Amino acid sequence: MSTDLGTPLLSAELVGRELDLMGIQGRLQDPAIRLTTLTGPAGVGKSRLAAEAARRLAHEFPGGIRTVDLPACASPDAAVDAVADAVGRALPAGPSAGRILLLLDGVEHLTARLGPTIAEILSEHASLTVLATGQQALRIYGERVVPVAPLPPPGPFPEAEVADVQENPAVQLFTRRAHEVNPEFTLTAENVEAVVAICNLLEGVPLVLELAAWRLRLFPLRELHAWLVRGGDSHLSGPVDAPARQRSVLAMAEWSCRGLTDQQRTLLGRLAVFERGAPLATAEKVTPLAPGETAEAIEALLDRNLLSLTEQPRADSRLTMSRTIRTYGLALLVETGDDRPARQAHARHYRKLLHTLDGRFNGSEQRHWLRAAAVEHENVLAALAHLQEEGDLRGRAALVAACLRPWLVRGELKEGLRWFDTTAQALQEEQSAQRTPAGQGAQPGDGPRDEELLRLRARLYDGAGCLAAALGDHDGASYRHRRAVALYKQLRDHRHGARASARMGLAYHQCGDRAVGQSLLSAARATLEAQGDTAGSAEAATGLAEALAGTGPAEEVRSLIDRAVRIHRQSGEIRDLARTLLVSARAALGEGDEDAAQSALRESLRLFDSVDERTELPMALEAFALIIQSAAGQPQRATRLFAAAESLRRRTGAKVPDDHWNRVQEAVTGLRRQLGWTVFATAWVEGLRLRPEAMAGEALAAVGPGRAEDRGEAAVLTPRQLQVALLVAEGLTNRQIAGQLNIAEWTVVNHVRHVMRKLGCNSRVQVAWAVGRRN
Repeated sequence: MSTDLGTPLLSAELVGRELDLMGIQGRLQDPAIRLTTLTGPAGVGKSRLAAEAARRLAHEFPGGIRTVDLPACASPDAAVDAVADAVGRALPAGPSAGRILLLLDGVEHLTARLGPTIAEILSEHASLTVLATGQQALRIYGERVVPVAPLPPPGPFPEAEVADVQENPAVQLFTRRAHEVNPEFTLTAENVEAVVAICNLLEGVPLVLELAAWRLRLFPLRELHAWLVRGGDSHLSGPVDAPARQRSVLAMAEWSCRGLTDQQRTLLGRLAVFERGAPLATAEKVTPLAPGETAEAIEALLDRNLLSLTEQPRADSRLTMSRTIRTYGLALLVETGDDRPARQAHARHYRKLLHTLDGRFNGSEQRHWLRAAAVEHENVLAALAHLQEEGDLRGRAALVAACLRPWLVRGELKEGLRWFDTTAQALQEEQSAQRTPAGQGAQPGDGPRDEELLRLRARLYDGAGCLAAALGDHDGASYRHRRAVALYKQLRDHRHGARASARMGLAYHQCGDRAVGQSLLSAARATLEAQGDTAGSAEAATGLAEALAGTGPAEEVRSLIDRAVRIHRQSGEIRDLARTLLVSARAALGEGDEDAAQSALRESLRLFDSVDERTELPMALEAFALIIQSAAGQPQRATRLFAAAESLRRRTGAKVPDDHWNRVQEAVTGLRRQLGWTVFATAWVEGLRLRPEAMAGEALAAVGPGRAEDRGEAAVLTPRQLQVALLVAEGLTNRQIAGQLNIAEWTVVNHVRHVMRKLGCNSRVQVAWAVGRRN
């Protein structure tokens, strides 16, 4: 047996590829599978995987292993000759020599020429097995394609800890390569956030991670991250003895895009403008290509792994590209002079999209459309930046105004307020410049265009007031709403003026001017009812109920809330219904009716969760925690909810009334005393690390009224589950527990899941505390 496995490698060690190797080896061991092709983007490690699989299975190929480095061949004909030469040298003199493995590295750019040759060779030589690597498959009958993806990055962590990410493959690879550069480098509490940020930024692509780690010769870790964020990864270079296409990120991108047609290059550049990709339908709208050409170009780019079609859990699938290819695509735009037209098409698309969605952010379908807008948040910001650059003030103002509801829901409060305020100010300046000088006739600024500017300014001031109120700046909110009311009055728009007046009234109430606030709310509600604006009257009724709660007649407060709830249910208005239920719960708590408050809060939390609410969610979590803090067995959950609310509020900048904040602080102090510092701190950290999408679920998992007895019955553990729980409490990993109990690791995983469910725990730390408390 002879081999010539000489594939150049930056490092022979593979990290995080055990399952991939098992799958490849399984196919190579099956004599019925004659051709296996590893496909994937450049830099994911296809060559290494193929070489390692061949090394491990050398005994399966007594006839030998031959490797052909196809990118080193000068032309397609030379590549075909090299393959034929390798097969000729490998073929035995007789059939007794056994199976032969032919490893073809880098078949991309050669598939059309090489495919028929490989098919012919396989049909003529039954003892031959081919393992190929490339960014696209050979498309031969009987070929088994094995996609190779980047290593999974750790993902966002609010406060990453070493234990959270030390087993993540991307983190492991970066850490090991960094240690090779600097033997003193280890993953620590001080550097873990920077390591996680780098692995996420570089998308888990092994080659790019290795090249970045090699840069630690020059930069400290945090400076390296900052340099990469500024685009330094496009200049990363590696060892000179690596293959030419792997010596730098730029070389990798150029090799990947080699041979693209003009149409494919045009589409790649147009899609590179998008942040985090674009839906298929959007790609067809922003390209200058004909529909048929666009479809062919998309298919070709997908086939070459320059694009990926990424499924979204609650939205349309998106065409995405790696950071490396996107950088190359943006450079293509500049090179071809298509940069400005591409960005103009991008901005036009999002202006039209948000204008269309603006009327759908309310009502029964808002859940779907708010999520659609949330996915496009970064693209909307990019479109706004381009419109600002181009000086398209009206287009920018219309887009900003349409973003109010999505930004409130997402908690994009500070950035949203900045856009609303600066755009409103710019509109005012433009309108001032267009006013007719005294003694002169009509000027271009008069008439319908002037009215359009007034209406846009009014919407912007009103929206800015909503954002300022969410940030706790009620003085600023009342000022902005007052300006909106004045503009709507000038426009004789009584309906929108009354809505702005109701919001101004609530802002006055929060500032302490309760009498004026209640008067404005009452008057606005009456006007909106007279105008037939049921949604607006429901919003005003909720605001008035909030203003009267605790000071006004309880019957009036309940009547206002019931009317608002009824209107929101009839219209299918999810977010406003959730906000009204939150006010209802706070009113019920003031009356001492905890069961009614908890029922309203549970529905409110479910509704907030369904639209991915971030601004109002912290107050709902805290109100719920105030109820359950004294319930049997639930002080830890209350602590986690308080911490989660604080964490989310820090991200959004949202503020709450002082009286609510004081109750929360008092409750947190009581929980600290009740649980003791160690248990409290553990639960608090767990709450801080909850992802926003899991926060409502954490609250809703609390035992409801009258169900405390169910908890004790469910918490009975089997003897084996108790063994596992005790070992978890000792700090053992699943693998260590499996070794100690002589059972499979997956069995341990299942036992741990059952233990967590029975004990009402969400983490191993909680299991340790619960087991310690029970024994």
